[in-house]
Amino acid sequence: GVAIDPVHRRFIARWIARDSVVWDVGGNMGLFAFPAALKAHAGSVLTFEPDIDLARALMRGCRRRENATLPVTVLPVALSDSDGCARFEIAAHGRAMNKLAGVGGWHDDLYQAAETRTVPTLRIDTLARTLPPPTVMKIDVEGAEMAVLAGGRETIARYRPAMLVEGPRQLAEAMRDFFASLDYVLL
Repeated sequence: GVAIDPVHRRFIARWIARDSVVWDVGGNMGLFAFPAALKAHAGSVLTFEPDIDLARALMRGCRRRENATLPVTVLPVALSDSDGCARFEIAAHGRAMNKLAGVGGWHDDLYQAAETRTVPTLRIDTLARTLPPPTVMKIDVEGAEMAVLAGGRETIARYRPAMLVEGPRQLAEAMRDFFASLDYVLL
C-alpha cells in the first residue's frame, strides 16, 4: 500500500530474490531499502547513508513495529574510491540532493549547501572483506557514482551483482565504459 518509485518497483520485482544481499548506496529515507527488504526477507539490506540525520531517521524506521522483522541495517558512511574522510554537503532545498563536496558540478547553478560536514568514506572493496558481498546494488549518490564504482571494481568483478545506478547523463559515457570493462549488459 506504499507508493514506490516505478523504476525501483520494476528493479526490485525483477532482480531481488528472497535471499538477496542488497547494498543500497545513498539510502536517503529508505524509499528503496524498505521495499527491497520486503522482497529480500530471508536475505539482508545494507543501506549506506552519510547524512547522520537521515541515517537516524532510517534507524527509527527500522524500529517501527511494522518494520521490526525487515532485514535492514543502516551504515552511516559515504561510499567512495578511498577510505578516509570527505566533506559532505547538506542541501539547503531537499536532502535528496545531499552530496560529497566537489561532485555533481553540473547542478551548481541550482544547488545550495546549507552546511558542510566531515563524513567517513569507505570503498565497497574494503567493506566486502567483512560484510556479506552484494548480490544486488542500488547506487544514487548525486554525482559521485563513478567514485563509488571505482572503489568497488574488485567486488563488482568478483560477485557480479545486479545493479541499478541512478546517475546523471553527464556520467553516462564513463559508466558505460566502466560496465563494458567488466562485461556487464546495460539495460
